[in-house]
Amino acid sequence: MIFKILMLLLVVAGLVYWIKQPRRVQPGTPYRPVAARRPVFIALCIATAIAAVAALLTALLWMGGVAGGVTGGGYHGEADFLLPVSGSLLALSIACAVAAFLKRRG
Repeated sequence: MIFKILMLLLVVAGLVYWIKQPRRVQPGTPYRPVAARRPVFIALCIATAIAAVAALLTALLWMGGVAGGVTGGGYHGEADFLLPVSGSLLALSIACAVAAFLKRRG
């Protein structure tokens, strides 16, 4: 389910970037062209945000699953896979943030 949500967000982000592309300057115009945007930096920023939100949501789902055992509901390890998924998404978010920071500087 999380993978489907991430893929949907990726498609939406791609469509927004595709629609809102900077316009090309026609030759012979009297004004200066605006500096070209760096698509890699923007993609890394979007990937950072998506991975961070997905990590937070996965951690909240894991906490909700474990809460039944804490309150006496009889937890039997049904949501144990969510914690490594959340950690992996958090690591991916940090890696994308570092890459975006390096792309901004370079």
